[in-house]
Amino acid sequence: MSIYQAAVRKPVTTALIYVGLAVIGIFSFSRLSVDFLPSISDNTILVVTTYSGASAADIENNVTKLLESTLSSVSDLKHITTRTKENSSLVMLEFEYGIGIDEAMNDVRDRLSLIADYLPSDANTPVLFKFGTDDIPIMILSVQARESMNGLYKILDDRVASPLSRIKGVGTVAIGGAFEREIQVYCDPYKPVSYTHLRAHETVLDLVCRLLLEKKKKKK
Repeated sequence: MSIYQAAVRKPVTTALIYVGLAVIGIFSFSRLSVDFLPSISDNTILVVTTYSGASAADIENNVTKLLESTLSSVSDLKHITTRTKENSSLVMLEFEYGIGIDEAMNDVRDRLSLIADYLPSDANTPVLFKFGTDDIPIMILSVQARESMNGLYKILDDRVASPLSRIKGVGTVAIGGAFEREIQVYCDPYKPVSYTHLRAHETVLDLVCRLLLEKKKKKK
């Protein structure tokens, strides 16, 4: 006897089976987790190194080529791309799909630790970035100012970015496009300075930096 004949001859049993399947389906559907923006990690890692005051050629020879030769042997690496400009070096690592991006991050971090002593002393430590849906901004605000363009950054930082960053659930608030105020201090190395302010093995520039840091700490 086929399943079709059994279903026709026993309609009550067949109906109960269908009802049971429907109940199980409704129960399972109600238990499904729903996320409007699922957490998905990309297969790309960026290595950013800043070297203030260095030209693009110096960074290319002393930083980018060293990073490229070291990271090109990372396992499961599909493609490597480098970009160099003044003051910064960017190395983009694209891995095969399906690998654990966290494991790849650890592998890249281990490779960078091996060449840390070979990078220029004035260069900052390379910073790693991985991309995912968590890094996509959910809101972008545009601000225009007819006056006080120099003070726009401080206004946005005090009245917009800081209050938003204190909201529960907000990860990062970034400001872009506005000029951040900068105070440049020029020192005259030939101007006589009272040696009572200088410490042992301290130059005039060291003295100025120390005084500025002390003023900053007192202000906080």
